Amino acid sequence: MNNKNLILSDRYELIRPLGQGECGSVFLVRQQSLEQYRAMKRFPKNTSAQPLFAISEAQILKSVQHPGIPTIYDFEEDESFYYLVEEYIQGDSLEEFLLHQQSISQNQFLYFCEQLCDIFAYLHTLRPSPILYQDLKPEHIIVCGTQLKLIDFSVASFAAISGKDFNHFGNVDFSAPELISGKPVTLRSDIYSIGKIMEYMMPYLDAATNRSIYPKIQKAISADPDLRYESPQALYSALKEVIETTGRTHLRQTIAVVGSHSGCGATHIAIALVTTLNYLGISAVYQEKNWSNDLRKTVAQLKHVWEKNGCFFYRNFTGFPKYDSGIEIPEPVAQIMVNDYGCDFSFSCLATADHIIYVCGGSLWHRDDAKSKDFLLQNFGDRLHIVANLCDHNSAIYFARTFSQPVYSYPFNTDIFRADKETLDFVHWLQQPEKGRNRLFLRFINHLFRLLQP
Repeated sequence: MNNKNLILSDRYELIRPLGQGECGSVFLVRQQSLEQYRAMKRFPKNTSAQPLFAISEAQILKSVQHPGIPTIYDFEEDESFYYLVEEYIQGDSLEEFLLHQQSISQNQFLYFCEQLCDIFAYLHTLRPSPILYQDLKPEHIIVCGTQLKLIDFSVASFAAISGKDFNHFGNVDFSAPELISGKPVTLRSDIYSIGKIMEYMMPYLDAATNRSIYPKIQKAISADPDLRYESPQALYSALKEVIETTGRTHLRQTIAVVGSHSGCGATHIAIALVTTLNYLGISAVYQEKNWSNDLRKTVAQLKHVWEKNGCFFYRNFTGFPKYDSGIEIPEPVAQIMVNDYGCDFSFSCLATADHIIYVCGGSLWHRDDAKSKDFLLQNFGDRLHIVANLCDHNSAIYFARTFSQPVYSYPFNTDIFRADKETLDFVHWLQQPEKGRNRLFLRFINHLFRLLQP
């Protein structure tokens, strides 16, 4: 940036570049008379879109005044560029902040959500025209000490007309479906993005908190705008209420069972685990969380299966098949919930689990399938337990070396609805880890042993 291209050079001293975006460049400058640092955005005039971005952001920012939104100081132009001078925001983006955290507390999560919802509540209730932000993502949220700041209003719009066809920009991962598809958007499109930011923070929370808040977040990110919360305040109130109601007294433990590929035996192990836990007097309920329909297919082959309120009962097994979202089923009552996700699982689903059992098939041709899920180890290593199903000794050793973590070699059993010698031996290992046959699996056994305490 040369002085001859900068009409504000008599007032601002260039310090250094801060970044380069799709819309223009950002520089750190110093206001010479006041000796204060500012952020200067420079938008070229050589395309039809860039002037719109510059003028739009200037119009938006001059009409707002909120501690979570940058202050605008100057807006000028020359023959080549527009210049927008704003408050210089110092801090890490939410993305950078979380990368340096192993976890965040329930209170910190709630505090961040409160500030974010407060910023959007302000934007959405401005008069005479509310503002639709349209481009919420972790990079645009700056953590400045205890204050969140929302930056980059280049694609924001005034919501002057209800149902207006606004600018369609944003990040695919955080933008509402109607915004990406080019359909008319409303203020509830921002509600969707706020919900996606909350979902983005879930892996850094404990599982009990995630279980309580996820239904509220799911409402915020509903594909149908009419099913979302009507305002940011309503979203935050629902979130705060469920956290305060649930507190930290949630004693139920959840085990997520996932597989490396279809047919690896994840459902087999999940059902056998529930059967054996109930046999030992530890109440456990199976929940089918995938669309394989395997539970219905399995019980259809059995006699004397009892069904009540959508739940199957057989010997010591209790479990719910997968139902459509429109079907209401009673809340299961048990000490341990075993959720069978099969090989179709998401990051946010696993974030709600206290423990994750990852089932790998023993065939040589399925080893690459197992390795492809290495993100499980990277993100959930402290609660991940790897099981090699129907594997020989060499395959179990291979998986242990691949994941650099203990691997349990699950035995073959013909009747998953009966607590036979093999499954009882398995639980015996869990109950008496110091007498286990293989001390390599001690860490795995100790984790699950704690789950088995009534």
